[in-house]
Amino acid sequence: MVTQESMLKAALPLFARFIVSNGLQTKHGVFQITLEAVDRALPVVTRNKGLRLAQGATGLLSPDLLQLADPDTPVENLTFLLAQLPQHGQLYLQGTVLLQLNFTQQDVDGGNVAYQHLGGDSQSDCFTFVATDGTNQGFVVDGRVWEEPVSFTIQVDPLDRTAPRLTLLQCASQVELLKNGCYGIYLTSRVLKASDPDTEDERIIFKILRGPQHGHLENVTTGEFIHEQFSQRDLRRKTILYIISPSLKEVTSDLVEFQIMDPSGNSATPQILELKWSHIEWSRTEYEVCENVGVLPLEITRRGYSMDSAFVSIKVNQVSATVGKDFTVTPSKLIQFDPGMSTKTWNIAITYDGLEEDDEVFEVILNSPVNAVLGTKTKATVKILDSKGGRCHPSYSSKQSQHDTWEQGIWPPLPPGSSSPTASGSFHLEGRPFPSSKWQAVTRGDSLRGFDAAHHHRSQRKLGAHGNGKTIRPSSVYRNGTDIVYKYHGMVSLKLEDDSFPAHKRQAKVSIINQPQKTIRVAELPQADKMESTMDSHIPRQDQLPSFPKNCTLDLKGLFHFEESIQKLYECNGIAWKAWSPQTKAVEDKSCPTGWQHHSGYCHTLITGRKETWDAAMQACREQHLGSLVSVFSRQHMRWLWDISGRKPFWIGLNDQVHAGHWEWIGGEPVTFTSWRRGPPQRTKPGRSCVLVQRLGKWQPKDCRKGKLHNYVCSRKL
Repeated sequence: MVTQESMLKAALPLFARFIVSNGLQTKHGVFQITLEAVDRALPVVTRNKGLRLAQGATGLLSPDLLQLADPDTPVENLTFLLAQLPQHGQLYLQGTVLLQLNFTQQDVDGGNVAYQHLGGDSQSDCFTFVATDGTNQGFVVDGRVWEEPVSFTIQVDPLDRTAPRLTLLQCASQVELLKNGCYGIYLTSRVLKASDPDTEDERIIFKILRGPQHGHLENVTTGEFIHEQFSQRDLRRKTILYIISPSLKEVTSDLVEFQIMDPSGNSATPQILELKWSHIEWSRTEYEVCENVGVLPLEITRRGYSMDSAFVSIKVNQVSATVGKDFTVTPSKLIQFDPGMSTKTWNIAITYDGLEEDDEVFEVILNSPVNAVLGTKTKATVKILDSKGGRCHPSYSSKQSQHDTWEQGIWPPLPPGSSSPTASGSFHLEGRPFPSSKWQAVTRGDSLRGFDAAHHHRSQRKLGAHGNGKTIRPSSVYRNGTDIVYKYHGMVSLKLEDDSFPAHKRQAKVSIINQPQKTIRVAELPQADKMESTMDSHIPRQDQLPSFPKNCTLDLKGLFHFEESIQKLYECNGIAWKAWSPQTKAVEDKSCPTGWQHHSGYCHTLITGRKETWDAAMQACREQHLGSLVSVFSRQHMRWLWDISGRKPFWIGLNDQVHAGHWEWIGGEPVTFTSWRRGPPQRTKPGRSCVLVQRLGKWQPKDCRKGKLHNYVCSRKL
């Protein structure tokens, strides 16, 4: 069957052959059929979507954007006749400027028509056209016949000149024990995040300028090492993992230097992401104790980053000793390190049966750490020596002094007739060697101040307090770094004296104050220091002023001094010596730390030593001072802050970094009071998303990351 379309394509005449016959003769004949094509269909504009491109860029007019269709006209005859040329750019045909005012659908299909923007601030352009098939008048647009020109729109996007902004940068410290036995820290959007008004979050790139030195970054989805870059999307999906090198047991920190970039090549200032963790291990790996030692404290230490909580489990291997028969352990075998804590003690009760038997051994093993890495000392061996009729001699006793045995909490049994630790009345504190020839003072605190290991002489000084012949021993003693911690059941008030004093001067009556278990530490104060007094309003008469061994300073915070002349106990709070009692202790526990001031239920401290940008101040408050930039709750609060600041500018925690124009406190408190200099900012300039308190306590938006450095106020809830 010959169709009209096939005949048009062939463009050839048709012939018909025939035969004529009268029965006697035949004749062959041929006649020609000529078809004339008739174009009745109008061209139809099926696509006119317009073009979008960046300022100064070139875009192709593809068939997806501009297309004509006509059932009875070939594409080379479907023509766009231009009525108006673009005003802010030029059309190109086959790479050269379009000189004639037309092009065909065939040119469009072949990718030969393009538009180039000439630059400038214009955000739109267009050209107009009419469509023709060369025969009919008019063309169809959206089902209607048109004869007037229609517009092809061109949208021009301004160039992206703004670099992405870092909105969150915290120390990555959450360590996880992986299935393969390694330790890793996931990098997520909870520790690192950026934003860019011109770029989708998924397309923000973190370019690695300097990779980690003590481990490597890995993509957990693909298993590939990451050397060059990762995206905000990777952080959001938790696919970036920092793996700590298992061979570097002593390292507890690492860093990654990076730069944020967008697809246009805009980059921000290089930043450093810190990775920190802690190691947990036994202080000692071998113990030899007598069977009648009582309680053996095993010390577990944490070193490195200690601002987060960490946990570790303890497993007991009996070896030759038996649980319940030779020793007893506490039901809880999970050790918790609170933030800031570096030492924990796990007690084991050694059973004394009085029978002669072989020495027994058991092991205690650290395992299953949470938010920490196990160190090299994960196993401690304890050897229980038979008392042998009270003449037990651990192997280390010949190498270490009896004082060293005290320090480790390994004690001989109390002799018959010794007093209970909580007994009232006079007592005798058994003489023990102490490692210093300097003046001693009864103290309490977290560190042994003034201790000089290079000059100690164990046998030169003893603590003596003689009374009715009874003896009080500490319930435990251990060393933490340079600290020697003595624990008594009850608070002991005593006077310390040199054993070189005359005998009659070493006699003293000492009373015991029955209290719950307290810790008493002994620390040294240099003899060369002047004996200065700090007066307080609670001392009633001038002749009863105590004579303190040293002025109360921050270095002496936590030390106790017992003034025998007026029978009072004093504690240094970092500023002055204050009378101490259980009631005042309870009040002090609810007060602010030294150097901090209370207002509106929060403790505040003004940082002036090192001025910072808002971002750096925010980070310093969080990491160094365990708080946040201050939130302001009332006009009275603002006036108080302005006074303690010395009426000089300082940063506060108000910002609109998350949502522009939506101001919020970094601590999460509701915004109930403002003190803007010229009213609330209607539209802050880019980067001015943080607040500085200026003249007369008025607030002014400033850049968070750059500009002049200022003081800042940190606060934390009481």
